[in-house]
Amino acid sequence: MPLTVVVSRDWQEIRQAHAEHAQRLWGLAVTVSVLMLLATWALFRSMVRRQHLLEGLTLADQKQQALIAQLESEKQRALELAASDPLTGLHNRRMFYELVSSHLALARRSRKHYALLYLDLDHFKQINDTLGHHAGDALLQAVADRLRSMLRGSDIIARMGGDEFAVLVTAMDDMQDMDGLAQELVSGLSAPYDGIADQVVHTSTSMGIAFFPRDGHDVQVLCRHADTAMYASKKSGRNRFTYYDRVNNADNERRYRLLRQLPQAIADEQLVLHFQPKVRLEDCAIVGMEALVRWQHPEYGLIYPGDFIAMAEEHGHIQALGDWVMQACCRQIAAWRMQGMDVVPLAFNVSPLQLKDCAFPTRIATCLQHYGVRASDIEVEVTESCLVEPDGLSARVLYQLQNMGVHIALDDFGTGFSSLSQIRALPIGTIKLDKSFVNALRSSHEAGVLVTSIITLAHNLKMQVVAEGVELMDQLVYLKTAGCDVVQGYFLSRPVPAQQAEVLLRQGVLEPA
Repeated sequence: MPLTVVVSRDWQEIRQAHAEHAQRLWGLAVTVSVLMLLATWALFRSMVRRQHLLEGLTLADQKQQALIAQLESEKQRALELAASDPLTGLHNRRMFYELVSSHLALARRSRKHYALLYLDLDHFKQINDTLGHHAGDALLQAVADRLRSMLRGSDIIARMGGDEFAVLVTAMDDMQDMDGLAQELVSGLSAPYDGIADQVVHTSTSMGIAFFPRDGHDVQVLCRHADTAMYASKKSGRNRFTYYDRVNNADNERRYRLLRQLPQAIADEQLVLHFQPKVRLEDCAIVGMEALVRWQHPEYGLIYPGDFIAMAEEHGHIQALGDWVMQACCRQIAAWRMQGMDVVPLAFNVSPLQLKDCAFPTRIATCLQHYGVRASDIEVEVTESCLVEPDGLSARVLYQLQNMGVHIALDDFGTGFSSLSQIRALPIGTIKLDKSFVNALRSSHEAGVLVTSIITLAHNLKMQVVAEGVELMDQLVYLKTAGCDVVQGYFLSRPVPAQQAEVLLRQGVLEPA
């Protein structure tokens, strides 16, 4: 073959190889470009998504901050409502206790005299019944205004509930100064009230007075003694004042006899339990019972706990009394179960002094074992005064009870010094809304707002809410609308003896009348 032909063929093969190589390079370049475009597009999409995510997070954070600000505002509003009586604008019972406690702490280092007054309007119920609740509310507001005008700015005035008012008269130079002020208050509050229900209303007041420190060293004792003196004024004819140290000797004699007989009454089984059902608003089912102790006295008849519980606490009998109630509850649960009944949790009150006893959980465990009762069959109800020191002995006892499986409820919520934020870390599953809130629902929109806020906050903290003292249908309807879980009160059932409680338990449902 000629050389020129061979060279020409080789050259063609080289050109073809170059062309194929160039084509492959071009394809590779196109592929790389496409991949770069895709990577750029993916990066752009990622940046867009990241921007959207950042914007979403920023918006969520703004909403969260706005929600926090709203909750703080509502909390502040709730605190303000919780500190004052919505009808009169005076301090309420809770704030009165707190302020008086602070003043008495300072008074211990002072030579001045302090007096705690309890005032009750005479025949107020008749005014409500004849002229209507609107007139009664207007009268209470007028009484509050007169108290403000007759007392000093340094004195503490509160509406304790209903038609009861309390005053702490501060820093008097002489105890005898109280005579003139008390007479002025009785006379001033007894003057006719114009413009109430388009007519003149006449009323008077009965007053009781207790001095610090002569008649008591803390606000609870002083209030109780002033209240006792106030009822002595009513018994003596009303429209007058009575000092605690001048209360009828017959009352003191009865109290002395009850105090002396209480230990033997516990030992002789003179105490009995009555039971009040707790009704779930969702379906009116009875989901619990509260056990309330009574003293079946051979001479005085049935005595209610208000006449002997405080006495037991003051004189060292509360542990024996509390142990009797605990054992009686377990014994009753076992008896009902032996009859084949479906048992609901049975609640009983526990004193702050009992919670300071580190052996209390052991005694409960022993009692449960003795009667064959489950820990979940009982519920202990404690008051806010038990929780003043959240890290103290009371809290440790509560945790021990929780670990055993015992339900724990906070009784009379709203009358003490704690708040939901303070108790959220404690082993409390239920809060019982004090009946003063329920009573105020009829006359105060603010009370309704406060009740609804408490229920909402409690549910957010995974707590159940029980409302006490329900006596009217409109209260029941409001509480159900507000989301309350369970109610108890006279409207559904008064506390009843064991046999009647058994009938209710077998019935299972308690429809409103």
